[in-house]
Amino acid sequence: METEIAISEFKAHCLEVINKLQHKHQTVIITKRDKPVAKLLAFNDKAKKKSAMDLFKGKIKINGDIVKPIGEKWNCEK
Repeated sequence: METEIAISEFKAHCLEVINKLQHKHQTVIITKRDKPVAKLLAFNDKAKKKSAMDLFKGKIKINGDIVKPIGEKWNCEK
């Protein structure tokens, strides 16, 4: 659930707003002249950071060993 609050009200009551945000895990949109300027989210310290391997899991196909020689002779010493 998102709650909108004017920047002047946020400035006057920022500790109260942050305490509510922390306990209710809501999103707070801060507005200036009725236009959104910032978004506050509750910090989730339990979120697991994904490794590069986790991000690409199921998307990459390993075709073979990239280090093993393939049996072709190269003429590169000329």
